Amino acid sequence: MRNPTPVRCGALLNLLQIWCDGLIAHQITQGSDRGGFGCPACGFVHGRSGDAVYPLLAIFSRTGDEKYRRAALQVFEWSEHHVSQPDGSWLNENYAGAWKGISCFSALALGESLRHYGDHLTPETQHLWRERLRRGADFLLDFMTFEVGDINYPISTAAALALAWTLIGDEKYRRRARELAYFGLDHFTQNSLLWGEGPRGRGDISPRGLRPIDVGYNVEESLPNLALYGELTGDKTVLDAVVASLRAHLPFLLSDGGWDAGWCSRQYKWTYWGSRTSDGCAFGYAALRGHDPRFATAAALNTRLLATCTHGGLLNGGPHLHSRGIAPCIHHTFCHAKGLAAALDVGFLDEKSSALEKPGDGVREWKEGAVFQVSCGGWRASVTANDLPHTSKRGGYPSGGSLSLLWHEATGPLCVASMNDYLLYEGSNMQTAANDAEKFVLTPRLELLIDGELFSSLYDGAAQIAWHTDKEAIELTAVGILKNQVGEAAEDADYQFVYRFVGSIFELKASCALPDVRLVFPLVSAQHEPISFQDKTLAIRKPNAIVYAQLEGAQWENDSAERVFNFVPGVEAHPLTAVLKGEAWLTLTIGSEVSCHV
Repeated sequence: MRNPTPVRCGALLNLLQIWCDGLIAHQITQGSDRGGFGCPACGFVHGRSGDAVYPLLAIFSRTGDEKYRRAALQVFEWSEHHVSQPDGSWLNENYAGAWKGISCFSALALGESLRHYGDHLTPETQHLWRERLRRGADFLLDFMTFEVGDINYPISTAAALALAWTLIGDEKYRRRARELAYFGLDHFTQNSLLWGEGPRGRGDISPRGLRPIDVGYNVEESLPNLALYGELTGDKTVLDAVVASLRAHLPFLLSDGGWDAGWCSRQYKWTYWGSRTSDGCAFGYAALRGHDPRFATAAALNTRLLATCTHGGLLNGGPHLHSRGIAPCIHHTFCHAKGLAAALDVGFLDEKSSALEKPGDGVREWKEGAVFQVSCGGWRASVTANDLPHTSKRGGYPSGGSLSLLWHEATGPLCVASMNDYLLYEGSNMQTAANDAEKFVLTPRLELLIDGELFSSLYDGAAQIAWHTDKEAIELTAVGILKNQVGEAAEDADYQFVYRFVGSIFELKASCALPDVRLVFPLVSAQHEPISFQDKTLAIRKPNAIVYAQLEGAQWENDSAERVFNFVPGVEAHPLTAVLKGEAWLTLTIGSEVSCHV
Protein backbone atom coordinates (compact mmCIF):
# COMPACT_ATOMS: atom_id res chain seq x y z
CA MET A 1 0.00 0.00 0.00
CA ARG A 2 1.17 3.55 -0.74
CA ASN A 3 2.07 6.03 1.97
CA PRO A 4 -0.54 8.64 2.84
CA THR A 5 -0.21 12.05 1.20
CA PRO A 6 1.15 14.68 3.60
CA VAL A 7 -1.63 16.91 4.88
CA ARG A 8 -1.90 20.39 3.33
CA CYS A 9 -3.63 23.46 4.70
CA GLY A 10 -7.11 24.29 3.48
CA ALA A 11 -10.44 25.30 4.95
CA LEU A 12 -12.26 22.48 3.21
CA LEU A 13 -9.78 19.87 4.38
CA ASN A 14 -9.90 21.19 7.93
CA LEU A 15 -13.69 20.98 7.97
CA LEU A 16 -13.65 17.46 6.59
CA GLN A 17 -11.26 16.36 9.31
CA ILE A 18 -13.47 17.96 11.98
CA TRP A 19 -16.45 16.03 10.62
CA CYS A 20 -14.55 12.74 10.45
CA ASP A 21 -13.43 13.23 14.06
CA GLY A 22 -17.05 13.91 14.95
CA LEU A 23 -18.16 10.69 13.27
CA ILE A 24 -15.52 8.68 15.09
CA ALA A 25 -16.59 10.22 18.40
CA HIS A 26 -20.03 8.71 17.79
CA GLN A 27 -18.87 5.38 16.40
CA ILE A 28 -20.15 2.46 18.47
CA THR A 29 -17.31 0.30 19.78
CA GLN A 30 -19.11 -2.77 21.03
CA GLY A 31 -22.32 -4.74 20.76
CA SER A 32 -24.38 -5.62 17.72
CA ASP A 33 -24.08 -2.11 16.25
CA ARG A 34 -20.30 -2.01 16.53
CA GLY A 35 -18.89 0.19 13.79
CA GLY A 36 -22.06 2.18 13.17
CA PHE A 37 -22.54 5.82 14.13
CA GLY A 38 -24.96 6.47 16.94
CA CYS A 39 -27.16 9.43 16.02
CA PRO A 40 -27.46 11.92 18.91
CA ALA A 41 -30.79 13.20 17.57
CA CYS A 42 -32.52 10.04 16.34
CA GLY A 43 -31.19 7.45 18.80
CA PHE A 44 -30.35 4.79 16.22
CA VAL A 45 -27.77 4.03 13.53
CA HIS A 46 -28.79 5.39 10.14
CA GLY A 47 -28.70 2.83 7.36
CA ARG A 48 -26.53 4.95 5.09
CA SER A 49 -23.73 5.26 7.66
CA GLY A 50 -21.55 3.06 5.45
CA ASP A 51 -21.26 5.94 2.97
CA ALA A 52 -18.68 7.40 5.36
CA VAL A 53 -16.00 4.97 4.12
CA TYR A 54 -15.10 7.47 1.40
CA PRO A 55 -14.48 10.61 3.52
CA LEU A 56 -12.76 8.58 6.25
CA LEU A 57 -10.28 7.15 3.76
CA ALA A 58 -9.82 10.60 2.23
CA ILE A 59 -8.67 11.96 5.59
CA PHE A 60 -6.52 8.89 6.29
CA SER A 61 -4.78 9.45 2.97
CA ARG A 62 -3.88 13.00 3.98
CA THR A 63 -2.98 12.48 7.64
CA GLY A 64 -1.74 8.92 7.96
CA ASP A 65 -3.69 8.60 11.21
CA GLU A 66 -4.73 4.97 11.43
CA LYS A 67 -7.92 5.79 13.34
CA TYR A 68 -9.56 6.98 10.13
CA ARG A 69 -8.81 3.83 8.13
CA ARG A 70 -9.89 1.69 11.07
CA ALA A 71 -13.17 3.61 11.33
CA ALA A 72 -13.78 3.15 7.60
CA LEU A 73 -13.27 -0.60 7.80
CA GLN A 74 -15.51 -0.88 10.85
CA VAL A 75 -18.41 1.08 9.37
CA PHE A 76 -18.18 -1.02 6.20
CA GLU A 77 -18.55 -4.12 8.38
CA TRP A 78 -21.54 -2.58 10.14
CA SER A 79 -23.16 -1.90 6.77
CA GLU A 80 -22.52 -5.46 5.56
CA HIS A 81 -24.10 -6.94 8.68
CA HIS A 82 -27.13 -4.64 8.93
CA VAL A 83 -28.25 -3.15 5.59
CA SER A 84 -26.48 -5.14 2.86
CA GLN A 85 -28.90 -7.51 1.12
CA PRO A 86 -28.47 -10.85 -0.70
CA ASP A 87 -29.71 -9.28 -3.96
CA GLY A 88 -26.81 -6.82 -3.92
CA SER A 89 -28.79 -3.84 -2.64
CA TRP A 90 -28.39 -1.72 0.47
CA LEU A 91 -31.33 -0.63 2.61
CA ASN A 92 -32.03 2.97 3.58
CA GLU A 93 -32.60 1.83 7.18
CA ASN A 94 -32.03 -1.32 9.16
CA TYR A 95 -35.41 -2.98 8.79
CA ALA A 96 -37.05 -5.32 6.31
CA GLY A 97 -38.85 -3.59 3.47
CA ALA A 98 -36.85 -0.36 3.71
CA TRP A 99 -36.20 1.62 0.52
CA LYS A 100 -33.48 0.11 -1.69
CA GLY A 101 -33.07 3.01 -4.07
CA ILE A 102 -30.23 4.41 -1.97
CA SER A 103 -28.08 1.56 -3.31
CA CYS A 104 -26.83 4.01 -5.94
CA PHE A 105 -25.35 6.24 -3.22
CA SER A 106 -23.79 3.32 -1.37
CA ALA A 107 -22.24 2.11 -4.62
CA LEU A 108 -20.90 5.60 -5.31
CA ALA A 109 -19.24 5.83 -1.90
CA LEU A 110 -17.70 2.39 -2.25
CA GLY A 111 -16.58 3.02 -5.83
CA GLU A 112 -15.00 6.38 -5.06
CA SER A 113 -13.16 4.81 -2.13
CA LEU A 114 -11.69 2.17 -4.42
CA ARG A 115 -10.93 4.61 -7.23
CA HIS A 116 -9.06 7.12 -5.11
CA TYR A 117 -7.85 5.16 -2.09
CA GLY A 118 -7.90 1.47 -3.01
CA ASP A 119 -4.16 1.18 -2.55
CA HIS A 120 -4.62 2.12 1.12
CA LEU A 121 -6.47 -1.19 1.53
CA THR A 122 -5.05 -4.70 1.70
CA PRO A 123 -5.42 -6.79 -1.48
CA GLU A 124 -8.02 -8.90 0.34
CA THR A 125 -10.09 -5.85 1.28
CA GLN A 126 -9.79 -4.41 -2.20
CA HIS A 127 -11.12 -7.67 -3.65
CA LEU A 128 -13.96 -7.81 -1.10
CA TRP A 129 -15.05 -4.22 -1.80
CA ARG A 130 -14.74 -4.62 -5.56
CA GLU A 131 -16.97 -7.69 -5.51
CA ARG A 132 -19.44 -5.86 -3.27
CA LEU A 133 -19.50 -3.03 -5.79
CA ARG A 134 -20.11 -5.51 -8.60
CA ARG A 135 -23.12 -6.99 -6.79
CA GLY A 136 -24.46 -3.52 -6.08
CA ALA A 137 -24.06 -2.48 -9.71
CA ASP A 138 -25.76 -5.65 -10.94
CA PHE A 139 -28.70 -4.92 -8.63
CA LEU A 140 -28.98 -1.38 -9.99
CA LEU A 141 -29.02 -2.64 -13.59
CA ASP A 142 -32.36 -4.31 -13.02
CA PHE A 143 -33.83 -2.18 -10.25
CA MET A 144 -33.29 1.36 -11.48
CA THR A 145 -35.72 2.02 -14.29
CA PHE A 146 -36.76 5.43 -15.57
CA GLU A 147 -39.79 5.32 -13.31
CA VAL A 148 -38.06 4.58 -10.00
CA GLY A 149 -37.86 7.40 -7.48
CA ASP A 150 -37.35 11.07 -8.12
CA ILE A 151 -34.97 12.28 -10.83
CA ASN A 152 -31.97 12.18 -8.48
CA TYR A 153 -32.13 8.37 -8.48
CA PRO A 154 -31.72 7.54 -12.18
CA ILE A 155 -29.13 10.31 -12.53
CA SER A 156 -27.13 9.12 -9.51
CA THR A 157 -27.37 5.55 -10.76
CA ALA A 158 -25.83 6.71 -14.05
CA ALA A 159 -22.82 7.93 -12.06
CA ALA A 160 -22.65 4.75 -9.97
CA LEU A 161 -22.71 2.50 -13.04
CA ALA A 162 -20.14 4.64 -14.83
CA LEU A 163 -17.94 4.25 -11.79
CA ALA A 164 -18.48 0.48 -11.80
CA TRP A 165 -17.53 0.41 -15.50
CA THR A 166 -14.37 2.40 -14.73
CA LEU A 167 -13.30 0.02 -11.96
CA ILE A 168 -14.57 -3.33 -13.23
CA GLY A 169 -14.55 -2.82 -16.97
CA ASP A 170 -17.84 -4.50 -17.87
CA GLU A 171 -19.37 -2.64 -20.81
CA LYS A 172 -22.94 -3.36 -19.69
CA TYR A 173 -22.52 -0.80 -16.90
CA ARG A 174 -21.46 1.96 -19.28
CA ARG A 175 -24.35 1.27 -21.68
CA ARG A 176 -26.97 1.47 -18.96
CA ALA A 177 -25.28 4.49 -17.37
CA ARG A 178 -25.59 6.37 -20.66
CA GLU A 179 -29.29 5.55 -20.98
CA LEU A 180 -30.00 6.86 -17.50
CA ALA A 181 -27.87 9.97 -17.96
CA TYR A 182 -29.61 10.89 -21.20
CA PHE A 183 -32.97 10.30 -19.55
CA GLY A 184 -31.83 12.95 -17.08
CA LEU A 185 -31.09 15.35 -19.93
CA ASP A 186 -34.80 15.31 -20.77
CA HIS A 187 -35.53 17.01 -17.44
CA PHE A 188 -34.13 20.49 -17.93
CA THR A 189 -36.39 23.52 -18.28
CA GLN A 190 -35.83 26.25 -20.86
CA ASN A 191 -33.89 28.10 -18.17
CA SER A 192 -31.72 24.99 -17.51
CA LEU A 193 -33.22 24.21 -14.11
CA LEU A 194 -33.51 20.48 -13.44
CA TRP A 195 -37.00 19.21 -12.66
CA GLY A 196 -38.25 15.85 -11.44
CA GLU A 197 -38.05 15.96 -7.63
CA GLY A 198 -41.60 14.71 -7.36
CA PRO A 199 -44.12 13.06 -9.70
CA ARG A 200 -42.72 12.74 -13.23
CA GLY A 201 -45.52 11.07 -15.18
CA ARG A 202 -47.07 12.66 -18.25
CA GLY A 203 -50.15 13.64 -16.27
CA ASP A 204 -48.24 14.88 -13.23
CA ILE A 205 -48.37 18.57 -14.02
CA SER A 206 -49.94 21.29 -11.89
CA PRO A 207 -52.82 23.53 -13.00
CA ARG A 208 -50.23 26.24 -13.66
CA GLY A 209 -48.23 23.82 -15.78
CA LEU A 210 -45.47 23.37 -13.20
CA ARG A 211 -43.14 20.45 -12.70
CA PRO A 212 -41.43 19.70 -9.37
CA ILE A 213 -38.11 21.54 -9.00
CA ASP A 214 -35.84 21.38 -5.97
CA VAL A 215 -32.74 23.57 -5.85
CA GLY A 216 -31.22 21.69 -2.91
CA TYR A 217 -31.38 18.24 -4.44
CA ASN A 218 -30.30 19.59 -7.81
CA VAL A 219 -27.08 21.30 -6.71
CA GLU A 220 -26.21 18.83 -3.96
CA GLU A 221 -26.92 15.50 -5.63
CA SER A 222 -28.26 15.26 -9.17
CA LEU A 223 -26.01 17.76 -10.94
CA PRO A 224 -22.78 16.69 -9.15
CA ASN A 225 -23.49 13.06 -9.98
CA LEU A 226 -24.36 13.88 -13.59
CA ALA A 227 -21.05 15.75 -13.73
CA LEU A 228 -19.28 12.68 -12.37
CA TYR A 229 -20.87 10.54 -15.08
CA GLY A 230 -19.73 13.05 -17.71
CA GLU A 231 -16.17 13.16 -16.39
CA LEU A 232 -15.83 9.37 -16.15
CA THR A 233 -17.16 8.75 -19.65
CA GLY A 234 -15.84 11.89 -21.35
CA ASP A 235 -19.35 12.83 -22.44
CA LYS A 236 -19.19 16.49 -23.49
CA THR A 237 -22.92 16.73 -24.19
CA VAL A 238 -23.71 15.84 -20.60
CA LEU A 239 -20.99 18.07 -19.16
CA ASP A 240 -22.21 21.05 -21.18
CA ALA A 241 -25.74 20.53 -19.84
CA VAL A 242 -24.46 20.31 -16.26
CA VAL A 243 -22.38 23.47 -16.61
CA ALA A 244 -25.40 25.34 -17.97
CA SER A 245 -27.60 24.09 -15.14
CA LEU A 246 -25.10 24.82 -12.35
CA ARG A 247 -24.83 28.33 -13.80
CA ALA A 248 -28.63 28.65 -13.90
CA HIS A 249 -28.91 27.72 -10.22
CA LEU A 250 -26.46 30.43 -9.07
CA PRO A 251 -29.19 33.11 -8.66
CA PHE A 252 -30.58 31.01 -5.81
CA LEU A 253 -27.27 31.10 -3.90
CA LEU A 254 -26.97 33.91 -1.37
CA SER A 255 -23.70 35.64 -0.60
CA ASP A 256 -23.57 34.06 2.88
CA GLY A 257 -23.61 30.58 1.29
CA GLY A 258 -27.29 29.86 1.95
CA TRP A 259 -29.83 28.74 -0.64
CA ASP A 260 -33.11 30.41 -1.57
CA ALA A 261 -35.06 27.15 -1.66
CA GLY A 262 -38.14 27.67 0.51
CA TRP A 263 -40.39 27.43 -2.54
CA CYS A 264 -39.06 24.09 -3.79
CA SER A 265 -40.75 20.71 -4.25
CA ARG A 266 -38.73 18.86 -1.60
CA GLN A 267 -38.56 21.83 0.70
CA TYR A 268 -39.33 19.54 3.66
CA LYS A 269 -35.66 18.45 3.48
CA TRP A 270 -34.37 22.05 3.08
CA THR A 271 -32.04 23.52 5.60
CA TYR A 272 -30.55 26.95 5.05
CA TRP A 273 -27.25 25.54 3.77
CA GLY A 274 -28.81 23.00 1.42
CA SER A 275 -30.60 19.66 1.71
CA ARG A 276 -30.38 17.30 4.63
CA THR A 277 -29.44 13.91 3.20
CA SER A 278 -27.56 14.80 0.02
CA ASP A 279 -23.84 15.43 -0.37
CA GLY A 280 -23.54 19.20 -0.77
CA CYS A 281 -22.83 21.50 -3.68
CA ALA A 282 -19.03 21.70 -3.21
CA PHE A 283 -18.14 18.82 -5.52
CA GLY A 284 -20.30 19.81 -8.48
CA TYR A 285 -19.14 23.41 -8.49
CA ALA A 286 -15.52 22.51 -7.66
CA ALA A 287 -15.28 19.84 -10.37
CA LEU A 288 -16.42 22.23 -13.10
CA ARG A 289 -14.86 25.44 -11.76
CA GLY A 290 -12.71 25.71 -14.88
CA HIS A 291 -15.86 26.54 -16.87
CA ASP A 292 -16.91 29.52 -14.74
CA PRO A 293 -14.92 31.32 -12.02
CA ARG A 294 -18.12 31.81 -10.03
CA PHE A 295 -18.31 28.05 -9.46
CA ALA A 296 -15.28 28.08 -7.16
CA THR A 297 -16.80 31.01 -5.28
CA ALA A 298 -20.07 29.11 -4.85
CA ALA A 299 -18.30 26.05 -3.48
CA ALA A 300 -16.24 28.19 -1.09
CA LEU A 301 -19.16 30.26 0.21
CA ASN A 302 -21.30 27.24 0.94
CA THR A 303 -18.40 25.44 2.64
CA ARG A 304 -17.89 28.43 4.93
CA LEU A 305 -21.56 28.36 5.91
CA LEU A 306 -21.32 24.63 6.63
CA ALA A 307 -18.37 25.38 8.92
CA THR A 308 -20.36 27.96 10.91
CA CYS A 309 -23.14 25.39 11.36
CA THR A 310 -20.71 22.77 12.70
CA HIS A 311 -20.58 22.20 16.46
CA GLY A 312 -19.03 19.36 18.40
CA GLY A 313 -17.70 17.84 15.20
CA LEU A 314 -21.14 17.48 13.56
CA LEU A 315 -22.96 19.50 10.93
CA ASN A 316 -26.14 20.94 12.43
CA GLY A 317 -29.33 21.14 10.38
CA GLY A 318 -29.44 24.93 10.23
CA PRO A 319 -27.86 28.07 11.71
CA HIS A 320 -29.83 28.05 14.99
CA LEU A 321 -30.10 24.38 15.90
CA HIS A 322 -27.10 24.50 18.24
CA SER A 323 -28.03 27.73 20.00
CA ARG A 324 -31.51 26.35 20.64
CA GLY A 325 -30.00 23.27 22.29
CA ILE A 326 -31.30 20.72 19.77
CA ALA A 327 -29.08 17.72 19.05
CA PRO A 328 -28.01 17.38 15.38
CA CYS A 329 -28.82 14.40 13.18
CA ILE A 330 -25.55 12.71 12.23
CA HIS A 331 -26.93 11.98 8.75
CA HIS A 332 -26.05 15.51 7.64
CA THR A 333 -22.41 14.97 8.54
CA PHE A 334 -21.60 11.66 6.88
CA CYS A 335 -23.46 12.66 3.69
CA HIS A 336 -21.86 16.08 3.31
CA ALA A 337 -18.46 14.66 4.23
CA LYS A 338 -18.68 12.67 0.98
CA GLY A 339 -19.15 15.87 -0.96
CA LEU A 340 -16.13 17.50 0.65
CA ALA A 341 -14.01 14.41 -0.02
CA ALA A 342 -15.04 14.50 -3.68
CA ALA A 343 -14.20 18.21 -3.91
CA LEU A 344 -10.76 17.50 -2.43
CA ASP A 345 -10.21 14.77 -4.98
CA VAL A 346 -10.67 17.25 -7.84
CA GLY A 347 -8.06 19.52 -6.26
CA PHE A 348 -10.34 22.03 -4.54
CA LEU A 349 -8.55 22.67 -1.27
CA ASP A 350 -7.43 26.18 -0.39
CA GLU A 351 -10.47 28.34 -1.07
CA LYS A 352 -9.60 31.96 -1.76
CA SER A 353 -11.68 34.70 -0.24
CA SER A 354 -14.07 36.01 -2.86
CA ALA A 355 -17.50 37.58 -3.06
CA LEU A 356 -20.47 36.35 -5.04
CA GLU A 357 -21.40 38.52 -7.96
CA LYS A 358 -24.19 40.84 -6.85
CA PRO A 359 -27.28 40.65 -9.06
CA GLY A 360 -28.59 43.82 -10.63
CA ASP A 361 -31.74 45.41 -9.26
CA GLY A 362 -34.96 44.03 -10.66
CA VAL A 363 -37.36 41.09 -10.66
CA ARG A 364 -36.75 37.76 -12.31
CA GLU A 365 -39.71 35.50 -12.92
CA TRP A 366 -39.00 31.77 -13.06
CA LYS A 367 -42.16 30.60 -14.78
CA GLU A 368 -41.27 26.93 -14.38
CA GLY A 369 -41.43 27.38 -10.59
CA ALA A 370 -43.97 30.22 -10.27
CA VAL A 371 -41.36 32.06 -8.21
CA PHE A 372 -40.36 35.71 -8.48
CA GLN A 373 -36.91 36.73 -7.28
CA VAL A 374 -36.27 40.31 -6.20
CA SER A 375 -32.93 42.09 -6.01
CA CYS A 376 -33.01 45.68 -4.77
CA GLY A 377 -29.97 47.28 -3.16
CA GLY A 378 -29.08 45.06 -0.21
CA TRP A 379 -32.38 43.18 -0.38
CA ARG A 380 -32.94 39.72 -1.86
CA ALA A 381 -36.37 38.12 -1.76
CA SER A 382 -38.53 35.50 -3.41
CA VAL A 383 -42.30 35.34 -3.70
CA THR A 384 -44.02 32.14 -4.75
CA ALA A 385 -47.34 31.01 -6.17
CA ASN A 386 -46.23 27.40 -6.56
CA ASP A 387 -49.35 25.26 -6.88
CA LEU A 388 -47.72 21.83 -6.60
CA PRO A 389 -49.18 21.14 -3.12
CA HIS A 390 -52.49 20.39 -4.83
CA THR A 391 -51.00 17.79 -7.16
CA SER A 392 -48.42 16.05 -4.99
CA LYS A 393 -48.55 14.09 -1.76
CA ARG A 394 -45.39 16.01 -0.86
CA GLY A 395 -47.23 19.19 0.02
CA GLY A 396 -45.89 21.46 2.67
CA TYR A 397 -44.19 24.24 0.76
CA PRO A 398 -46.06 27.56 0.58
CA SER A 399 -48.14 29.07 -2.18
CA GLY A 400 -50.52 32.00 -2.32
CA GLY A 401 -48.02 34.72 -3.16
CA SER A 402 -46.07 33.94 -0.02
CA LEU A 403 -42.82 35.64 0.84
CA SER A 404 -40.61 32.55 0.79
CA LEU A 405 -37.42 34.49 1.50
CA LEU A 406 -36.56 37.96 2.75
CA TRP A 407 -32.83 38.57 3.09
CA HIS A 408 -30.56 41.57 3.49
CA GLU A 409 -26.83 41.73 3.01
CA ALA A 410 -26.37 43.34 6.44
CA THR A 411 -28.50 40.82 8.36
CA GLY A 412 -28.83 37.59 6.43
CA PRO A 413 -32.28 35.96 6.41
CA LEU A 414 -35.16 37.90 7.95
CA CYS A 415 -38.05 35.77 6.72
CA VAL A 416 -37.97 32.19 5.48
CA ALA A 417 -40.56 29.71 4.34
CA SER A 418 -41.06 26.59 6.40
CA MET A 419 -43.40 23.68 5.79
CA ASN A 420 -47.05 24.70 5.99
CA ASP A 421 -47.49 21.81 8.41
CA TYR A 422 -44.48 20.03 9.87
CA LEU A 423 -45.18 16.45 8.81
CA LEU A 424 -42.55 13.73 8.70
CA TYR A 425 -42.78 12.78 5.03
CA GLU A 426 -39.51 10.89 5.45
CA GLY A 427 -39.55 9.92 9.10
CA SER A 428 -35.99 8.64 9.43
CA ASN A 429 -34.59 11.55 7.41
CA MET A 430 -36.30 14.35 9.34
CA GLN A 431 -35.96 15.28 12.99
CA THR A 432 -38.93 15.02 15.33
CA ALA A 433 -40.10 18.23 16.99
CA ALA A 434 -40.31 18.03 20.77
CA ASN A 435 -43.09 20.62 21.06
CA ASP A 436 -45.19 23.09 19.07
CA ALA A 437 -42.55 25.83 19.41
CA GLU A 438 -40.14 23.60 17.45
CA LYS A 439 -42.48 23.27 14.48
CA PHE A 440 -43.91 26.77 14.27
CA VAL A 441 -44.76 27.77 10.71
CA LEU A 442 -42.22 30.43 9.74
CA THR A 443 -43.70 31.57 6.42
CA PRO A 444 -45.33 35.05 6.64
CA ARG A 445 -49.05 34.65 6.08
CA LEU A 446 -52.65 35.63 6.70
CA GLU A 447 -54.84 33.11 8.49
CA LEU A 448 -58.27 32.75 10.02
CA LEU A 449 -60.00 30.07 12.08
CA ILE A 450 -63.58 29.36 10.98
CA ASP A 451 -65.41 26.84 13.19
CA GLY A 452 -62.06 25.44 14.28
CA GLU A 453 -60.74 25.01 10.71
CA LEU A 454 -57.69 26.93 9.53
CA PHE A 455 -57.89 28.99 6.34
CA SER A 456 -54.63 30.50 5.19
CA SER A 457 -52.97 32.38 2.37
CA LEU A 458 -50.38 29.58 2.28
CA TYR A 459 -52.84 27.18 0.68
CA ASP A 460 -54.02 29.19 -2.33
CA GLY A 461 -52.43 27.65 -5.40
CA ALA A 462 -54.42 29.95 -7.69
CA ALA A 463 -53.07 33.26 -6.34
CA GLN A 464 -51.92 35.81 -8.91
CA ILE A 465 -48.73 37.88 -8.76
CA ALA A 466 -47.92 41.08 -10.63
CA TRP A 467 -44.98 43.43 -10.31
CA HIS A 468 -43.60 46.73 -11.50
CA THR A 469 -40.51 48.85 -10.93
CA ASP A 470 -39.68 52.53 -11.04
CA LYS A 471 -36.46 54.44 -10.52
CA GLU A 472 -36.61 54.11 -6.74
CA ALA A 473 -38.60 51.02 -5.82
CA ILE A 474 -39.69 47.54 -6.75
CA GLU A 475 -43.24 46.46 -5.93
CA LEU A 476 -44.98 43.07 -6.16
CA THR A 477 -48.68 42.46 -5.57
CA ALA A 478 -50.23 39.08 -4.77
CA VAL A 479 -53.98 38.50 -4.66
CA GLY A 480 -55.75 35.35 -3.57
CA ILE A 481 -58.36 33.75 -1.35
CA LEU A 482 -57.86 32.20 2.08
CA LYS A 483 -58.19 28.43 1.70
CA ASN A 484 -57.96 25.32 3.84
CA GLN A 485 -55.46 22.49 3.47
CA VAL A 486 -57.43 20.83 0.67
CA GLY A 487 -57.85 24.04 -1.31
CA GLU A 488 -61.42 24.94 -0.37
CA ALA A 489 -61.96 28.70 -0.18
CA ALA A 490 -63.56 30.57 2.67
CA GLU A 491 -66.47 32.78 1.61
CA ASP A 492 -65.56 36.43 0.91
CA ALA A 493 -61.97 35.78 2.02
CA ASP A 494 -60.13 37.70 -0.69
CA TYR A 495 -56.72 38.94 0.43
CA GLN A 496 -53.89 41.01 -0.95
CA PHE A 497 -50.18 41.37 -0.22
CA VAL A 498 -48.14 44.28 -1.52
CA TYR A 499 -44.37 43.93 -1.15
CA ARG A 500 -42.32 47.10 -1.70
CA PHE A 501 -38.54 47.48 -1.67
CA VAL A 502 -36.88 50.87 -1.59
CA GLY A 503 -33.42 51.69 -0.22
CA SER A 504 -32.98 50.19 3.25
CA ILE A 505 -36.73 49.75 3.68
CA PHE A 506 -39.06 46.81 3.05
CA GLU A 507 -42.79 47.45 3.25
CA LEU A 508 -45.62 44.91 3.42
CA LYS A 509 -49.24 45.88 3.02
CA ALA A 510 -51.64 43.08 4.00
CA SER A 511 -55.40 43.24 3.63
CA CYS A 512 -58.37 40.88 3.67
CA ALA A 513 -62.10 41.33 3.10
CA LEU A 514 -63.00 39.35 6.23
CA PRO A 515 -62.66 40.79 9.74
CA ASP A 516 -60.30 39.46 12.42
CA VAL A 517 -57.84 37.88 10.03
CA ARG A 518 -54.44 37.44 11.66
CA LEU A 519 -51.19 38.56 10.09
CA VAL A 520 -48.35 36.25 11.16
CA PHE A 521 -44.88 37.58 10.40
CA PRO A 522 -42.12 35.47 12.02
CA LEU A 523 -38.96 37.59 11.98
CA VAL A 524 -35.82 35.43 11.88
CA SER A 525 -33.81 36.05 15.03
CA ALA A 526 -31.65 33.82 17.21
CA GLN A 527 -32.53 33.92 20.90
CA HIS A 528 -29.29 35.67 21.85
CA GLU A 529 -30.16 38.74 19.77
CA PRO A 530 -31.54 41.55 22.01
CA ILE A 531 -35.11 42.69 21.36
CA SER A 532 -36.89 45.83 22.54
CA PHE A 533 -40.35 47.33 22.03
CA GLN A 534 -40.84 51.10 22.02
CA ASP A 535 -44.32 52.41 21.16
CA LYS A 536 -45.14 50.70 17.85
CA THR A 537 -41.55 49.81 17.01
CA LEU A 538 -39.80 46.50 17.53
CA ALA A 539 -35.99 46.58 17.35
CA ILE A 540 -33.74 43.53 17.00
CA ARG A 541 -30.00 43.91 17.30
CA LYS A 542 -28.24 41.76 14.71
CA PRO A 543 -24.45 41.31 14.71
CA ASN A 544 -23.94 43.96 11.99
CA ALA A 545 -27.16 45.94 11.91
CA ILE A 546 -30.42 46.78 13.64
CA VAL A 547 -33.78 45.69 12.27
CA TYR A 548 -36.67 48.01 13.08
CA ALA A 549 -40.22 46.72 12.57
CA GLN A 550 -43.13 49.17 12.66
CA LEU A 551 -46.82 48.35 12.23
CA GLU A 552 -49.64 50.71 11.23
CA GLY A 553 -53.31 49.86 11.07
CA ALA A 554 -53.04 47.09 13.69
CA GLN A 555 -51.37 46.33 17.01
CA TRP A 556 -48.75 43.67 17.74
CA GLU A 557 -50.28 40.94 19.89
CA ASN A 558 -47.05 39.90 21.58
CA ASP A 559 -44.28 42.01 23.05
CA SER A 560 -42.16 39.29 24.65
CA ALA A 561 -38.75 38.13 23.49
CA GLU A 562 -39.88 34.55 22.89
CA ARG A 563 -38.53 32.62 19.91
CA VAL A 564 -40.03 29.80 17.89
CA PHE A 565 -38.22 27.36 15.61
CA ASN A 566 -38.67 25.12 12.61
CA PHE A 567 -36.32 22.43 11.28
CA VAL A 568 -37.14 23.78 7.81
CA PRO A 569 -34.77 25.54 7.34
CA GLY A 570 -33.31 25.31 10.86
CA VAL A 571 -33.78 28.85 12.17
CA GLU A 572 -35.41 30.60 15.10
CA ALA A 573 -37.80 33.52 14.73
CA HIS A 574 -39.70 36.05 16.77
CA PRO A 575 -43.39 35.31 16.03
CA LEU A 576 -44.93 38.72 15.36
CA THR A 577 -48.72 38.53 15.06
CA ALA A 578 -51.47 41.12 14.67
CA VAL A 579 -55.20 41.09 13.95
CA LEU A 580 -56.16 43.07 10.87
CA LYS A 581 -58.96 45.58 10.82
CA GLY A 582 -59.19 45.55 7.07
CA GLU A 583 -55.55 46.24 6.25
CA ALA A 584 -52.22 46.92 7.90
CA TRP A 585 -48.78 48.14 6.89
CA LEU A 586 -45.58 46.59 8.16
CA THR A 587 -42.28 48.39 7.59
CA LEU A 588 -38.84 46.87 8.14
CA THR A 589 -35.90 49.26 8.20
CA ILE A 590 -32.27 48.20 8.31
CA GLY A 591 -30.36 50.57 10.58
CA SER A 592 -26.71 50.93 11.51
CA GLU A 593 -25.19 50.11 14.88
CA VAL A 594 -25.06 53.78 15.86
CA SER A 595 -28.82 54.09 15.43
CA CYS A 596 -29.47 51.30 17.92
CA HIS A 597 -31.36 52.03 21.12
CA VAL A 598 -31.87 48.41 22.16
